[in-house]
Amino acid sequence: MALDHTVLLGSVVESTIAPQADQVDRAGRFPRSAVTALGEIGLLGLASATAVGGGGAGLAETARVIERLAGVCGSTAMVLLTHYAATAVVEAHGPPSLRGAIARGEHLATLALGEPGDRGAVTRTGGAVVLEGTKTWVTAAGEADSYVWCCGSAAVLVGGDTPGLRAGAPFDGLGLRGCAATSMTADRVEVPADAVVAEGLDHALPVFLVLGAAFSLGLTEAMLADTAGRVPESRELAALRARADLLRVFCDDTVAAVAGGRGDARVRAAQARLAGAETATEIGDRLLRLCGFAAVRKELAVERHYRDALTARVMTPTGETLQEFGGQDAVGQPLFR
Repeated sequence: MALDHTVLLGSVVESTIAPQADQVDRAGRFPRSAVTALGEIGLLGLASATAVGGGGAGLAETARVIERLAGVCGSTAMVLLTHYAATAVVEAHGPPSLRGAIARGEHLATLALGEPGDRGAVTRTGGAVVLEGTKTWVTAAGEADSYVWCCGSAAVLVGGDTPGLRAGAPFDGLGLRGCAATSMTADRVEVPADAVVAEGLDHALPVFLVLGAAFSLGLTEAMLADTAGRVPESRELAALRARADLLRVFCDDTVAAVAGGRGDARVRAAQARLAGAETATEIGDRLLRLCGFAAVRKELAVERHYRDALTARVMTPTGETLQEFGGQDAVGQPLFR
């Protein structure tokens, strides 16, 4: 009988991801060995359909994987998060060869979402499409095998080795230092016309937002665990624990909303991502104050998790954009446009 993917994940976390997490952060090194190991145990293909050899997992299962990884290595978790968001588009509209490669764990995809103004230009020339523009904050930039390049509500499937596609300067920032989040430029990149997905953002963004909330929940749980026994105020710790538990309930309900196609699914996904980011940073800040100087030592992972939480909070879409989603929903305007 095949092992459950959570058992396999635990094995890879212990053998590969956890031992390298600190060095990935300090050196700003892309976690290539972790990605390879995740592919070998079927987790790169977890969200792919069983018909192409994937795990056939739903959003609840992928969210649990992201939560677990975020509490160990935020950079690895963010790489897998964007891969799952890109996979949602590939599964809906990608060619069988690409779907099969992802399902077999041989192909890393990522989401080129960028800032709101980073739409890029798509022009049709005969039977091909020419893509131009620059995207900021692309996770696994220069490392992924393919990109789901979002242009408004549409998306373009672009191979990582396509001529004219190039990554910007290596990322050297506060947190998530190993996820290779930098700019990607398309300089007259030519792809087949069928590589354009008309409503690609509708597939990718809800998954991206929900998994972003799970990511923040994983960081929150890890920071609470890191500081266990070091918080002198039991009442304060209980209050923080209650906030984390509320976030989990909200995340679980949001997963159910999105997976079940509930009417409020889109706005709930945006709210969950915002709530997760704010909860992780606020709880992290409070724990650092309560624990004092001991909590910022490199021997403990809490300061790394806190930096990852701060960085994730300002990644696209930012809190301001997520609040705009809520406003659009309140007045009946379409979201994700």
